[in-house]
This record gives sequence, C-alpha cells and structure tokens, in this order.
Amino acid sequence: MAARKTNIYITAYLIIYIIAAAILVAVFNEPVKDILTVFIPLGAGFSLAAWYLTKNIHCNKNEKPAFTKEAGLLILLIAWIALYITYGSGFIDSLIPKNILQNQQAYFLIILARKLLVFVMVPFLLYQFFSFSLKDFGLGLKRKEIFTQRNTFIFLCLSVMVLAFQYYLSNGGKNFRHENFSAFRLIKGFPFVFTWLLIEAGLVEEFFFRGLLQSRLAVLLKSPAGGIVISGLIFGVVHAPGLYLRGAESEGIDEQLPFHFFAAYTIVYMSIAGIFLGIVYNKTKNLWLAMALHAMVDLIPNFSDFVHTWNL
Repeated sequence: MAARKTNIYITAYLIIYIIAAAILVAVFNEPVKDILTVFIPLGAGFSLAAWYLTKNIHCNKNEKPAFTKEAGLLILLIAWIALYITYGSGFIDSLIPKNILQNQQAYFLIILARKLLVFVMVPFLLYQFFSFSLKDFGLGLKRKEIFTQRNTFIFLCLSVMVLAFQYYLSNGGKNFRHENFSAFRLIKGFPFVFTWLLIEAGLVEEFFFRGLLQSRLAVLLKSPAGGIVISGLIFGVVHAPGLYLRGAESEGIDEQLPFHFFAAYTIVYMSIAGIFLGIVYNKTKNLWLAMALHAMVDLIPNFSDFVHTWNL
C-alpha cells in the first residue's frame, strides 16, 4: 500500500511537471534545452543521489499524530507565506525610513529579521501551542546526532554535485566565473557566505517547507512521498504571485508576462529544488543537514552580492 501511494504521488508530480514544461515550451517558446539542463541534473540526478545515499537510513523519530483541524492551520500558514512573498515584504519596506533601506548592509539584516519572523517564529509559536518542540521539526538534535559519519558523507557528496551544477550550468555560476575572484577572496568569503546562507536561506526555508510543512503533510496524508511532492510543489508555486506582481528580474526575466507563465515557471524551475532536500530530510529527520545543503545550493549564486555588500 505504501509503495502504491509513493508511485501515485511521483506519477502525479511528473504529470504536473510535464504539463507545466509543455506550457512554457508551446506557449512561451522556452528552450527545451534550458528545461532539461535543470531537470536532468537537479531534478533527476540529485533526487536519485539523495535517495541512494539515504536508502539504508532508518530514523527512529516518531512524528506526532495530526491534531484536530491541523489541515486548516497548514492552509492558513501557506496563505500567510504567500501573502508575505506577494505583498508583505513590500509593505514592511514601506514602513522603514528610506535612508535605512538604502544602506545595503542594514537592508540585509532587515530581510533576515522579517524572514525569520514570517517563516520560523510565527509558524513555530502556533505549533508550540499544540505542544510541538524544536525537535519535532528536526532542530533540537544533539551534536552527535547532527554530525554523524553518514550525515557528513551525505553532505560532502551532495555538496560537490551542487557546486559543480551551479558553477558550470547555472546563470549564477556564469556570473560568478566572470567576476574572476582571487583565491584569497574566495577562501575569505566562502565561510562567511555559507554561514549567512545557513540562516537566511537554510533555516528560513527549510524550517517551514521541510521541517514543518513536509513532515506534517506526510502525517496528514499518511505518505512521506506525498509530503515531499506536495511541499515541493507549494515551495515552487508560492513564488509565482510575487514574480508576477513585482517582476522577475532576479530570474533574468525583464518583460511582463501573464500569471500562468509564472505558475508554470515556478513548477519547472523551483519545485524540483525542494525534492532532493525533501528526500534527505525524510530519511534523516536532521534539519541541520537540509539547511547546510540548501546553503550550498545558494552559495555560488549569492557569493558576489554578499562579498560586495559586506566588503569582503
């Protein structure tokens, strides 16, 4: 029964992905090469590698059973995140003096503070009301549970794959190569950038999308695969309204396009990023490992912006 459910969710995801990719290609002339360049290594390659590296891990953690109306709470939290991504960040910025917003270093800290509030503090406090603790979301682990030999090996293997993909195949890697950073600047900058991303991207997004959303969906659906697939899709699609309303220059898209483009785009290019991280978290229940891998995913694309902002 469990295997059948897993196959159903995987098949459903692939169907949704193919439909979204077909819309991009047929309606918006998206190059098939660009889609395959992301799907083959990131979607298929990383997910298979994550599955292989974790297939013999048997985590003893027991998830708490669903409580009354938990599904409704999750829907409200998803709406809360979507509201923040769509309108919330701009609204918060409108309340802050312009001289502070123009200070890049101060603005970095403002972004971190508001993300921690929206993605971590509010969801955690709501679940704490129902007697959940940090350990229920993969955070309250002892050091020996975090830094096992197996976890270290998984981190090193997947990190090498991630860095190679970002360096050679991503737009972020192309920009990174053009900067021609010196060896000294790389050695000095990487630890700082990684530490920042461990919190700003890793903790913020992995806590909500993996530690909370994926794990609780798995309980409600009685299927780990269902939790991985649906949280991955939500992770992608929740970005669509913001890209549509505020513009997608960060994605290299300068023209204004209809909403269904961004819905398809986020499924094709963003949802798959959460799948392999979801596989790792599902087997290890170690959010620190997922956070560290997420930081590695974002390391090269964010390196230049960070070192220039902080004068490293």
